[in-house]
Amino acid sequence: MNQRIVNKLNTLAVNAYKALGSVLLALILVGLVSYLGMQAFFFVGHAWLTPTVVSPTDPQILQLNAQLAQQAAARDKLLADRRDMEARLEQAERLLGSEKDFQERFRLALSSEREARAKSLRRLAVLRQEYREAAEEIAKSNRAYAGMARTRTEALYNARMLEREERLTANHQLAQMAQTNLSLSEGSAELQTKLEALKRELDGFDASMAGRSAGLTTEVLLLEREYTRSVLEVARAESERRHLKESLHSLDEAVARYDALLASIRSSPWLEAIERGLTVGFVPYENLGNARAGMPLYRCALKLLWCREVGMVGQPLQGEVTVKHPVRQTLLRGVMVELELRDERWAREELLHLGRPPLLL
Repeated sequence: MNQRIVNKLNTLAVNAYKALGSVLLALILVGLVSYLGMQAFFFVGHAWLTPTVVSPTDPQILQLNAQLAQQAAARDKLLADRRDMEARLEQAERLLGSEKDFQERFRLALSSEREARAKSLRRLAVLRQEYREAAEEIAKSNRAYAGMARTRTEALYNARMLEREERLTANHQLAQMAQTNLSLSEGSAELQTKLEALKRELDGFDASMAGRSAGLTTEVLLLEREYTRSVLEVARAESERRHLKESLHSLDEAVARYDALLASIRSSPWLEAIERGLTVGFVPYENLGNARAGMPLYRCALKLLWCREVGMVGQPLQGEVTVKHPVRQTLLRGVMVELELRDERWAREELLHLGRPPLLL
């Protein structure tokens, strides 16, 4: 009795083991067939896309926003540097204009001053000539009168016809006439000195205007120093202006590159999807021909079986993206397209089929 029970139990255990093995083998075969079927589908099929739920906290969005903020800050810094350079350029332009105006007015003033000195020299030369002629006439008259007066006074004094006091008075008058002659000589010498000083000044102006070193006076040399300082300021301002213009050109090119980079980042499909609140899907390049706008979308319960239509494809977004393959450990290059789904929950599916259900099921 006990042996029969044991035999029955053994038979049941063997049957159960065989059944379990069969089930496990069937499951393995089903899994293998499913795996091979999925691999075969993705190997030959090009009518699928991967829905993507874009969130502001996605790593791609965070990375793009960080890049956008970083590049925008760098561009703002360049613009601040450009404004500073523009202010310095305006200052250099004002300095350049002021110094050139000073140089022009300096040359006019120097020419005017030279002309004034030349007129003074001509007037002084005429005055000196007239003074010399008058002085010679006066001196000649005084000498003639003094000789005659001295002879007459001595004769009258010796003849006892003139008192001693009158003789002294006459001699005093003669001395005053001699003093007059001396004053006339001093005046002539003073006019000569002024005339020579004016000639030196005029020669100094001529030497300065001709660019010669010989004949310069101290006054003109000091004036030339101010002019030389102005020339150096003009050279420095022109050099700075040229450097600033080149720097501004370089900054404009750099800002243009940053503008292009920012435009490229802002046109990223990820950011566009966030900003416009779009439901999007990733389409590999090899599937792009089947993802035309208006193409129906199908969702399958087991990826390939029991499918139903859930929406359609919208317009493609500009820019390339890289997404992981739905079943393989590889990265795919492609584009994002808008999805018009009947229910937003289908955006969480791993796979949607384009045009028609796979296997027509």
